Amino acid sequence: MDHGTPTPVRTSSPHTSSPHTSAPARSAAPARSAMTPVLARTAVRAATATWGGDRRQQRLRVCTAADLLLAQGLRVRVVNPPVAWPRGPRLVVANAAGWADVLALATVVPGTPVVDAALAARPLLRSLARRGGLLVDDGSGAVRAQVTALLRAGATVTAHPGGAAGADDPGRFRARALAPAVDAQAAVCPVAVRPAGSGVLEVHLLSALQPGHDARALAALAEYAVAHVLESGAPV
Repeated sequence: MDHGTPTPVRTSSPHTSSPHTSAPARSAAPARSAMTPVLARTAVRAATATWGGDRRQQRLRVCTAADLLLAQGLRVRVVNPPVAWPRGPRLVVANAAGWADVLALATVVPGTPVVDAALAARPLLRSLARRGGLLVDDGSGAVRAQVTALLRAGATVTAHPGGAAGADDPGRFRARALAPAVDAQAAVCPVAVRPAGSGVLEVHLLSALQPGHDARALAALAEYAVAHVLESGAPV
């Protein structure tokens, strides 16, 4: 279990870029030769992810996400929230136009990721995701129960309740995706992921929301906070 606002991995400040904390931007269309060893390492990590317990699995997820982004010539820049996120269990909800956004969030907020079934439609992707400890949201009650149990145990869970939406659109945040936060009375922490220049993905950690008792209202508030950043580049 982690506390407070998470420590970003391989990031730079909102206005500067450090050679020690971020990789140089490269072409968004990497050569196949650059991706091959990364994909091979991903397969090995997925196959051995359950060895050594939850902490090792979490480290493997962060390292794999960072490797995949680097191979695509992408780096991550973090904008921290005005107030640190609360301690204890958190459901972190973000937009996702594709896997790059999912991976960017994974490098910044370690936790158990929930990915939309549309992003893991291919059998190989779904198998790698599950072996790596990701939960694939197929709309069943089983995933809600798993997320609720994790939150009640004090864990951090990351999710993309708007599904695979457009780059400037968070999608419609589904109430059922935020229901576990209400069930477990866990804080909801919205995050906006957006492109910010060539080879840069900007991850905005936004102010936390109290869970309350209405998942639909909670989903609307989180969606609005994320949409505002995607449209204006500034938090609410």
